[in-house]
Amino acid sequence: MWSRISDKAANCIGCGAPIEAAGNKAAQPTKAQLQPDGTFIGTKALLVRLAAKAVLQIGWRLDNADEQAGLVAFTTGVTWGSWSGVSGTVYIEDMGNNGFRPVGSAKQNVRGGAMLSLNLFNEAESKIERIIEVMRSLANDEWR
Repeated sequence: MWSRISDKAANCIGCGAPIEAAGNKAAQPTKAQLQPDGTFIGTKALLVRLAAKAVLQIGWRLDNADEQAGLVAFTTGVTWGSWSGVSGTVYIEDMGNNGFRPVGSAKQNVRGGAMLSLNLFNEAESKIERIIEVMRSLANDEWR
């Protein structure tokens, strides 16, 4: 029907004229790829799945994984600083051009009769680092 792209298509929303040719779209990555600087190439959904896989491989509970928001929530079991474990969230930060960096935060859980839960030696933050390390390892393994 339309053999070329209309130069008026952008101003004529809904008129049926194609805005761009189907072949001009860049192919989306199908695997998460680790970059030398520690960031990843992929899509937000791929990185969320990779982070969720890392949480499960470590043996922690996966509380939530939201591919749209780029969030993965987890809870560990008993730790040195907390009988109730550590809860945290990994956020997949979009750096543009299919580049992503996982970042996050975590805290010691205080439940039941516990009055205090100490974050000994930054234990809570180390859980985020552990997930990111496993993500890097998993991404490397996919390319072997």
